[in-house]
Amino acid sequence: MKLSKYSALLFTTLCLQQANAAWIETGATVESRPGVKTMYVVSADKGINDPKAVKQLVLLLTGGPGIIPPSVDGVKEQKPGRIALRGYFAERLGVLVAVGLPGDQQQGLSLEWREGPEHVQDISAVMDVMMKQYPAARITVLGFSNGCRSAANVSAAARKRWGENLQNVVMLSCSMEAFNDRWISALDGSKDDKKVPMLVVHHKRDNCLAFENVEAQANRHDFITVDDSKQPRPNPVTKDCGNGSAHVFGGKEDKVYQAVVDWINTGKTNDLKYDK
Repeated sequence: MKLSKYSALLFTTLCLQQANAAWIETGATVESRPGVKTMYVVSADKGINDPKAVKQLVLLLTGGPGIIPPSVDGVKEQKPGRIALRGYFAERLGVLVAVGLPGDQQQGLSLEWREGPEHVQDISAVMDVMMKQYPAARITVLGFSNGCRSAANVSAAARKRWGENLQNVVMLSCSMEAFNDRWISALDGSKDDKKVPMLVVHHKRDNCLAFENVEAQANRHDFITVDDSKQPRPNPVTKDCGNGSAHVFGGKEDKVYQAVVDWINTGKTNDLKYDK
């Protein structure tokens, strides 16, 4: 096949982007409450030269007990196998910050803690640092699984503090409790506040947090459903929240992550369905 000069140039550019795709990770802590330090990891696209020019900042709030892998500071690249979420979003949007555990919650975050004011205070302290470093960046709050409770709670509580910087909220594989009326009402706004857009992404075969439990609430927002026939159908007897499962979009992580990136950039959604 013969390529036009323009097509050849575009193909070469894409190849170079893939070859140079990398991000830089840095770990840090901040005093978030008196005597308490909260750890966080910043993943930034390797090509960033001016922090003040960064337009997108993703705040990642993870599931389970809220433990995040520690940073081994330096340049990172994607490796064969499971896609590194932190790097994927950093490479495509600019910067991602993943917030870990505060010093007084080293056993992990309970669901009750995720819904409380101290949790908001810890994350807000991290974001104060990030917003000073990246003042022009619009914030996407990205919650995964149990982290969706954190995402909704923190976004609702901090929307006035972050103002126009808060762009949207994304909830991946969430539970129905993440749709707390108080949080959703705060994000929906009023005559004085604009609505903060929300995207919900859920796998129809999620055998950890069931799709049918969130479907009705999710339909009130932008909603991407994922279905992959390679995943087993939900079984009420067993629960699977682990790597490779439908709960984490196993085998289709890159497709799901890219759909989220596209929504952040364009506001458009497309359901994802895969057959054998």
